[in-house]
Amino acid sequence: MQYTPEEDRERREALYSFLLARGDKWTRMQATVNRINFYPAYGVSFHNSGSRRLLTSDIEAINSSDKFEKIIVSGSRGIKLANETDFEKFLSSEFGEIFRNLRRVRTIARKGSKDQQIDLEGQIREAFLGDEYG
Repeated sequence: MQYTPEEDRERREALYSFLLARGDKWTRMQATVNRINFYPAYGVSFHNSGSRRLLTSDIEAINSSDKFEKIIVSGSRGIKLANETDFEKFLSSEFGEIFRNLRRVRTIARKGSKDQQIDLEGQIREAFLGDEYG
């Protein structure tokens, strides 16, 4: 579903206000969308719902905006406005994920760059499927 910029702004302000009122308490994402009327209803599974994706998008928008002072962190306990300790843990976790992904991509890139090279045994490496498979 498409939302107008005004609807997005109103929903994000409602989310931010809700979390400000909660203070230093973690709130499950599902409970958050249940308490804020601007999120659409979801079916049986919250995890794959449009409501959860919209909430995640709103969190990213709030964290990227200078209009909102505080930072929303998320974790296994839910979401909340960060205190300094939460923020440091969140950053550490995010950087760890980024560097693990970077290491994985570099390994794949290295493997792909060896295509058509000869190894020490004189075998030609073929990193990709040839036309005979397509």
